[in-house]
Amino acid sequence: MLPVYQAVKPNPLQDANLCSRVFFWWLNPLFKIGHKRRLEEDDMYSVLPEDRSEHLGEELQGYWDKEVLTAEKDAQKPSLIKAIIKCYWKSYLVLGIFTLIEESIKVIQPLFLGRIINYFENYDPSDSAALHTAYVHATVLTVCTLFLAILHHLYFYHVQCAGMRLRVAMCHMIYRKALHLSNAALGKTTTGQIVNLLSNDVNKFDQVTIFLHFLWAGPLQAIAVTVLLWMEIGISCLAGMAVVIILLPLQSCIGKLFSSLRSKTAAFTDVRIRTMNEVITGIRIIKMYAWEKSFADLITSLRRKEISKILRSSYLRGMNLASFFVASKIIVFATFTTYVLLGNVITASRVFVAVTLYGAVRLTVTLFFPAAIEKVSEAIVSIRRIKNFLLLDEISQHNTQLPSDGKTIVHVQDFTAFWDKASETPTLRDLSFTVRPRELLAVVGPVGAGKDLQLLEDGDLTVIGDRGATLSGGQKARVNLARAVYQDADIYLLDDPLSAVDAEVSRHLFELCICQTLHEKITILVTHQLQYLKAASQILILKDGKMVQKGTYTEFLKSGLDFGSLLRKENEETDQSPVPGTPTLRSRTFSESSVWSQLSSRPSLKEGTQEDQTTENVQATLSEESRSEGKVGLKAYKSYFAAGAHWLIIVFLMLLNAAALVAYVLQDWWLSYWANEQSALNITVNGKGNVTETLDLNWYLGIYSGLTAATVVFGIARSLLVFYVLVNSSQTLHNKMFESILKVPVLFFDRNPVGRILNRFSKDIGHMDDLLPLTFLDFIQTFLQVVGVVAVAVAVIPWIAIPLIPLAIIFFILRQYFLETSRDVKRLESTTRSPVFSHLSSSLQGLWTIRAYKAEQRFQELFDAHQDLHSEAWFLFLTTSRWFAVRLDAICAIFVISVAFGSLILAKTLDAGQVGLSLSYALTLMGMFQWCVRQSAEVENMMISVERVIEYTDLEKEAPWEYQKRPPPTWPHEGVIVFDNVNFTYSLDGPLVLKHLTALIKSREKVGIVGRTGAGKSSLISALFRLSEPEGRIWIDKILTTEIGLHDLRKKMSIIPQEPVLFTGTMRKNLDPFDEHTDEELWNALNEVQLKETIEDLPGKMNTELAESGSNFSVGQRQLVCLARAILRKNRILIIDEATANVDPRTDELIQKKIREKFAQCTVLTIAHRLNTIIDSDRIMVLDSGRLKEYDEPYVLLQNKESLFYKMVQQLGKAEAAALTETAKQVYFRRNYPDITHNGPVVMNAFNGQPSALTIFETAL
Repeated sequence: MLPVYQAVKPNPLQDANLCSRVFFWWLNPLFKIGHKRRLEEDDMYSVLPEDRSEHLGEELQGYWDKEVLTAEKDAQKPSLIKAIIKCYWKSYLVLGIFTLIEESIKVIQPLFLGRIINYFENYDPSDSAALHTAYVHATVLTVCTLFLAILHHLYFYHVQCAGMRLRVAMCHMIYRKALHLSNAALGKTTTGQIVNLLSNDVNKFDQVTIFLHFLWAGPLQAIAVTVLLWMEIGISCLAGMAVVIILLPLQSCIGKLFSSLRSKTAAFTDVRIRTMNEVITGIRIIKMYAWEKSFADLITSLRRKEISKILRSSYLRGMNLASFFVASKIIVFATFTTYVLLGNVITASRVFVAVTLYGAVRLTVTLFFPAAIEKVSEAIVSIRRIKNFLLLDEISQHNTQLPSDGKTIVHVQDFTAFWDKASETPTLRDLSFTVRPRELLAVVGPVGAGKDLQLLEDGDLTVIGDRGATLSGGQKARVNLARAVYQDADIYLLDDPLSAVDAEVSRHLFELCICQTLHEKITILVTHQLQYLKAASQILILKDGKMVQKGTYTEFLKSGLDFGSLLRKENEETDQSPVPGTPTLRSRTFSESSVWSQLSSRPSLKEGTQEDQTTENVQATLSEESRSEGKVGLKAYKSYFAAGAHWLIIVFLMLLNAAALVAYVLQDWWLSYWANEQSALNITVNGKGNVTETLDLNWYLGIYSGLTAATVVFGIARSLLVFYVLVNSSQTLHNKMFESILKVPVLFFDRNPVGRILNRFSKDIGHMDDLLPLTFLDFIQTFLQVVGVVAVAVAVIPWIAIPLIPLAIIFFILRQYFLETSRDVKRLESTTRSPVFSHLSSSLQGLWTIRAYKAEQRFQELFDAHQDLHSEAWFLFLTTSRWFAVRLDAICAIFVISVAFGSLILAKTLDAGQVGLSLSYALTLMGMFQWCVRQSAEVENMMISVERVIEYTDLEKEAPWEYQKRPPPTWPHEGVIVFDNVNFTYSLDGPLVLKHLTALIKSREKVGIVGRTGAGKSSLISALFRLSEPEGRIWIDKILTTEIGLHDLRKKMSIIPQEPVLFTGTMRKNLDPFDEHTDEELWNALNEVQLKETIEDLPGKMNTELAESGSNFSVGQRQLVCLARAILRKNRILIIDEATANVDPRTDELIQKKIREKFAQCTVLTIAHRLNTIIDSDRIMVLDSGRLKEYDEPYVLLQNKESLFYKMVQQLGKAEAAALTETAKQVYFRRNYPDITHNGPVVMNAFNGQPSALTIFETAL
C-alpha cells in the first residue's frame, strides 16, 4: 500500500543557522504563505527524522521491553517510569541548565534596578562618575532583559518538543499493544478506555515536561530571593515570605475543591451529552411520537444540575485568579507594614527592589511550582494507567502456512468454545464438520444459537462481520462481501451478509457472488435466509451452541424436517450478549471503509453487485460545515453579553473593572509618594544637622491599608461578577439552541451528521461553560495591568509616548499578521488529530478483520503516518507561537530600554520614587504583555464556539406543535386516509420523492406498500407525518393534515419504526414518557408482546435503568417494545415500517400475529421488504421512483403477468412464488366469496395465513 502522505516539504529547521534558530527566522516563508492564502496540509513541513513516530515508538518500546524482562528476572512489577527516564534523561537534563540561567537572571535584575534608583536618591548633578556607573547599570539591566526574552522562548520550544516526543512514543506503543491484545484482555478493556488513553492520558506528557524543572528551580529561587531581601530590608522580608507560604496551601486547597467539583460536573455533563446524542440520533422517532416536550424537560433538568455545579467551580476559579492578581499587593503590604512598624525608614530603592524580587519569586512559587506538582501527579496517574494497559495479555503469534496445492480443507472435530474464559456455559459445544474446496456449508439456527464465527483465528482465511455503519444496512453488507472477495483467500467465513438487503439484491449477491465467484473456494455461510439452503453442499444446524443436525438439503427434505420451526426458539431470551471486543458502538466512521478500499488490491468483480443508485437519502447531501473565516464579529460579543445579564449589570461590571485598575495602581503610587516625602524630609533635615524626622505614620499607613483593601475587594468582586455573567450566558444560549434544535425540520438532521450537531452541545458549550469565562477574565485582568503600566510610564516620563506610538502600530500589524497563519495552523492541528482517533477506533472495531487479513503491520504503519502528520501540525503550532512571542518580547524590551535610558537622560526633573515605579512596572511587562496578547487570541478563538452556538439558536422552524384550531379529541374515528395529488420533497431544492400521488385508503383497511429501495415507500410516511411539508392535500377523516398542529397530528398515528429505538432511562419512561397510563395498562401491553417475564426478571422491574439506548435488549426485543408502545396508544391508524430485517422468524411471526389481533379495527399501512408479510393485505400499493404504479388486491395484481408486483414475486424463486400466489388466492376467495370454500392442496396454518414450510417444498417438488 502506498504511504498515506507523500512528498512533504523538507523541514527548514534542519539546515537553519544559529541566528535563524534563535529568532525563528526560518519560519518567515510559512507566514508569507499564510498571509496570502489559507494554509493546507501540503504546506506543512515534514517531521524531523528524530521526531518520527516509528523511530520514537520503537526506541521507547525497546527500553520498556528490557524493563519488563529485568522485572521478570527479579520477580518485581515492571515500572514504565523507569523506562521513560532511561530513554530521555540525557536530553532533558541539558534543558535544566537553561532553567537555572533563566531563573538566576530574574533574581539579578532587581539588584541593578536598585542601583539605578540609588543614583536618583543620592542625585548630584556634578558627579559624572556616578552617572557613568548608572549608565552601565542601565545597560546591564537591558541586556538581561533581552537575554531573558530570547532564552525563555528557546527553552520553552525545546521542553514542548520533549513533551511531544514522549507523547508520540507512548501513542505508538499503545496502538501497537491494542493490535496484539488477546481475547481475554479485550474483555477487560473497552474501546472507550483505549481511545481515552490516546486522547486524554498522553496529553499530560505535553504539559508535564514544561513545568518539571520548576520542582527544583522553585525552592532554589525562593531561598535566593529570601537571602537577597534579608540583605536589603532585614527581618521584615519574612513577613512577605510568610504570605507567600500561606497562599500556597490556600491555592492548592481551592484546587482540590475545584477538582472534586470538576469530576461531579463531568458526570452530569456526560449524562447530558449522552442523552443529547440519543435525542439527535432518535430525532425522527421523537418527532413521530411527538415526544419533544418530555425530552426538553429531561435535558433542562440535567442542564440545571450541571450549571449549578459549574457556577460553584467557576466562583472558586474566580477566587483563585483574583488571589493571584492581588497576591503581590498583599505580600508587599505585609512586608512594608512590618518594616515601618519596626521603626525603619522607607526608601524608594528598597521598596522597588523588594517589589521586583517578590514579582520574580511569586510567579515561580505560586504558579509554576504548584503547576509542576499537579502536572507530575496527573502524569504519574496516566503513566500507571498506560502501564496497566501495556501489561495486558497478548495473543500468541503463530504463523500457520496452509498447503498451497489447493488441497485446503476445513476440518473441525469435537470443538467447544467460550466467548470468555470466565463464563460457565460454552458458546459452542462439540462441533464436528469438514468442508472441502468448492463446497458451501450453510449454518442456521435461532437468535443466540452460537453462530458467531471467530473459531478460526489464523491461517489464510477471511471473516466478514456485519458491522460497518456509513451505509444503509444493505450497502454495508455489500461492501463487506466485496471486500472479502477481493482478498482471494482459500477459505471464506460469511457471517450473515444477506439479511440486511432486500430480496432481489440478496438473491443477486447469493447467485453471483457466493455461488459463482467463490465457486472454487471453501465457503462457510451463516444465515437466517432459508431460501438459499438448497444451494449448499451441506447444512449444519445449531441450537443453544450444540449441533442439532448435519446433512444435505435433500436429506433434510426426506427426513421431513421443518426448517421454519428450527429457527424458532422455545423461550425467546435476550440475544447473545455482544462479543467482548466487537464493540457494540455503531459509530459512523467513514474511515473504516476507506481504509479497506485502499486495501482492495485485486481488480474489482465486473459481474459483482450493481448497486441501485437511487437511495432514498439522496436529499441528505452533507453540507460542508460552515467555518467562520477571519475575525469574530462584534455582534457575537454583543449577543454573548446580552444573553448573560441586563445591560445595567454590564455597565456596572465595566465601572468595577475601572475601579479595580485605579486601586491597583494607586497602591503602588502611594508607596513611591511616601518614599519621596520621606527622602525630601531627610534632605531638609540634613541641612540643619542629622535629626531624622519621621512622617505621620498613621496617616500614610492608614491610606496604604485602605488602598490595599480596596484592591483586594474590587479584584474579587470583579472576578465573581464576570464568571456569573458569562456562565449565565452559556446557560441561556444552550437553552435557546436546544429549543431551536427540537423545532427544526428533520431535513436538518439528514444534512448535518450527528457528530456535528453534538459537537455544538459538547465541545462548544463546554468551552463556554469552562474555558471561555476563565480566559476572558484572565485577559481582562492582564489587559488592565498592561494599560496601568503604560499609563504610569507616560505619567512619569511624558515623552515615552513618542516611541510608544510606533511600537503600538508595529504590534497591531504583527498580531494581525500572526493570527492569519496561526488560525490555520490551529485548524490543521485539530483536523490532523482526528484521523489518529478514528483510525484507532476503527482498528479496534475491525480488530478481528485486521488479524484475519494479517494486516497488523500495515495498520501500524498507517497509524504512524497519521501520527507524523499530526506531529507536523503540532510542530508548526509550537514554533509559530514562539516566533510571535520572541517578537512581542522584543517590543517590550525596547520599551524597557527607553524607560531606563529616558529616566537617566531626564534625571534632573525626576525623583527616585517615580523612576522606581515606572521602571519596576516596565519590567513586569515582559511576561505579562505576551500573556495578555496570547489570551486575547484565545478569547477570539473561543468566541468562534459562541458564534457557532448562536448560529444554531435561530434555525428555520417546522410548523407549530399546536394551532388554535384543535381537532376533536375522538378524531380520527374511522381512519380513512386520502392522498390527493401529493408531491413531496425533503428540501426546497431537492428532487421530488413522491410525484402526483393520489390514493384512497378506506377505514380499517390493511394496505401493504412495496417497491424497490428508494421507490418512495418511507417518503410516503414522512409526508403523512409532515416531517417535511407535502404539496397537495392529505385528509384523515375529513380533516386536512396541514391545518392542525404537528403534535395533534402525530399523536394520533402510531408507528412501528424500522430501526427500533429505546432511550436511556427506565422501561416505564420508554413506554409512556408523559405518565398517561396506569401500571396495569403497561403490564398488559408488555404481556401482549411476551416481554412481561423478561421485564419482571430485571432488578427494578419496569423502573430498571436501561443501558445506553437499550443495548441490553436484542433487536427483536426492542422491536417488541415499539409494538407495545403502539398497543398502548390505541390509535386508529398504525404504520409499520418493515421492522423485520434483523429479526429471527419467530419474533417476526409474533409481531405479525399481534398486529392482526390487536389492530383488526385499525387502518394499517405496512412498508414491506419481505413479501410474505403483506401477501394477505386487503390491497397493495406498488411504488416506483415516487409514482404510484399499481394499487389493488394482491391476487388481482398477480393475475397480470406484466405487473411490477408479479415480477417482484417471481424474483423470489419458483417455490416461494407459487406459495405466495396460493396464499393470495385463498385470501382473495375468502374475502370476496366467503361461501365457496376453496379446496386446494395447501393446508393453511390457522393463525398466520401462511402455508407451513414443509408443504411449500412439496409444491416445489
